[in-house]
Amino acid sequence: MKVCLLLCLFFLAVTGVSAQEREYLYVENSRGGDITVIEIPSHKVVGTIPASKVGHHPDDVIATKSGDTIYVNRLDKRDILAISTATEEVLWRVEVGGTPHHMSLSADERFLYAPIFNDQFLEVIDTGLRKVVARVEVGYGPHGTFLSPDGKRLYVGGLLGHQIAVVEVGTHKVVKKIQFPNGVRPFAISPDEKRLYVQLSRLHGFVVVDLRDDRIAQTVHLPTFGKDIPTSAYAEFPHTVNHGMALTGDGKYLFVAATLSDFVAVYSLPDLDLVATVPVGKEPGWLVLSRDGRFCYASNRKDNSVSVISVSDRKEIARIAVGDYPQRMTTAVVRGRRVADRRGGR
Repeated sequence: MKVCLLLCLFFLAVTGVSAQEREYLYVENSRGGDITVIEIPSHKVVGTIPASKVGHHPDDVIATKSGDTIYVNRLDKRDILAISTATEEVLWRVEVGGTPHHMSLSADERFLYAPIFNDQFLEVIDTGLRKVVARVEVGYGPHGTFLSPDGKRLYVGGLLGHQIAVVEVGTHKVVKKIQFPNGVRPFAISPDEKRLYVQLSRLHGFVVVDLRDDRIAQTVHLPTFGKDIPTSAYAEFPHTVNHGMALTGDGKYLFVAATLSDFVAVYSLPDLDLVATVPVGKEPGWLVLSRDGRFCYASNRKDNSVSVISVSDRKEIARIAVGDYPQRMTTAVVRGRRVADRRGGR
């Protein structure tokens, strides 16, 4: 008993998580309409936010820094839900002007940014007023968003417009646009904001943008291991080959989902040496890191699972069964979760 207590205290000290709080991974299941809740680091499914509360094809989930709220978009309802992580009840909802895709929060969390994929706007939601307060024209088909490391700019990737629009936080004005040869999928920004790592439609790999002149400096091709990419990925919309990137907090490693090839590639930075390829489940489509950077999670949409990758060992250490067609994920450190745990798999 004494040994267990000491180990527990050591873990809490290392992770910075207190005895009153726990870290969880929230996985939105697009077809199932629910959200799987996984405890970290035990990697056990402890609950589900059911479709009766969410439903209507959720497509993204993000968390506040405090961990008290997650935001979930719904494609069919064209709205965004705010859900309490303590009670897992819906706190409020906001309708938007079209189909919302991948969201971001401002650094002070006053604004929630929702790209409207079937139009050319980024909608800005004031989380205090709980309403849309601005619409920013960013180009047709905005798909992904990413806040700059200093919180002053929002990068908005265009899947249909083949560009990234950079929006000034506060003024909500577009300050520049970066052009690409194809649709912009997930992307990551280096901690010093000198480079963008961008996945593109029809590309088995990614490009590196030098933000000093906003030009593509390098194209990196992922290995194929002698297997051809299905021709449908190049011929049929949405032309998805790879979809998912995660950059470690120290900026030393870039994790890249090879969606149609069922692995996650790991590159060292800034040299972009391929240091590992990690086999995961079927069609990994999103990557996130745990708050302490020990684990990288890949949602495998074709076999309804999440792969747990050890960042230090660069190996899959667990595979967790989740809901129907898992896609976007987020982590949150939750204080005072008041929902009974349901241990075990689905």
